[in-house]
Amino acid sequence: MGTKRYAQLCAVAAALDLVGERWTLLIIRDLMTGPKRYNQLLEETLVGIGPNLLAARLQMLTEHGVIQREAVSGDGRGVQYRLTPSGEALRPVIIGLASWGLSHISSYEQDGLVRAEWGRLALEAMITVGPPPEVDEAYEFRIGDELFHVLCENHTARVVDGSPPEEPALVVTCDPETFIRIGTEQVGILDAMLSGNLTVSGDSTALSRCLTLLDLELTSTTQAAAVS
Repeated sequence: MGTKRYAQLCAVAAALDLVGERWTLLIIRDLMTGPKRYNQLLEETLVGIGPNLLAARLQMLTEHGVIQREAVSGDGRGVQYRLTPSGEALRPVIIGLASWGLSHISSYEQDGLVRAEWGRLALEAMITVGPPPEVDEAYEFRIGDELFHVLCENHTARVVDGSPPEEPALVVTCDPETFIRIGTEQVGILDAMLSGNLTVSGDSTALSRCLTLLDLELTSTTQAAAVS
């Protein structure tokens, strides 16, 4: 499948020649959370893309060394796709777009597809906003059926998979849709807690530090509307 090129001697144009086509960055987004099969991408995360278009995008990204095909362990015929180091280098770009996009999710997206694994990308975007805590601690996020940790150490914060090296100071449990709505300030934290869609356990001072890191306030949307 041929694609139009910008034909400009410019690094931005060169990057967009490769990843600027529709769906391409979303393929990379989904592979940032781990390897996936073709059918996983087609049926679970990229709902709406045509099978031929997905195949063409995967072939193009493979040919340019952004992703690679690999055999699925234990399945002689199974193939999955994963990011190469070149593809992984796009992580800051995706996280930057996610951080910028949090304030641009409008009402028409409210009924859109939500997946728990995207909670990790939202967390990575949110921790780039506020200042990291001055103490070393970990926050556990149980978003749907996914488990993530924000590890704060040496005045930096990062999202990690698996268990942190210490007991989390805070445990947050939430469904994916509510989590995204909180991150985009469509739902207040208190509202989510009162509705039972969000539970928080742990030290209150750790909660305060976590909210500062995520640039969130312990308020309800009803209270915010009344103040404004």
